Amino acid sequence: VSAVNARYILRNWMAESAVQKANLNDFSEVHLLQQILQHPFQRQQAAEKAGYSLRPPTWAKDLKVSCSS
Repeated sequence: VSAVNARYILRNWMAESAVQKANLNDFSEVHLLQQILQHPFQRQQAAEKAGYSLRPPTWAKDLKVSCSS
């Protein structure tokens, strides 16, 4: 099953967290996401430590995303 279902998928809360840090000139989370998403099917210690395979954090429940197309 792990060959078919990615363990790590970019979620809105992950992107928002990376954007917030990048706005403060801290691109560490952007780089971390880039590294992890290159191998989304493999268990990665850095991703597990960051909580990327867990449920979204409580602050993310009110996150609103819109598409302006």
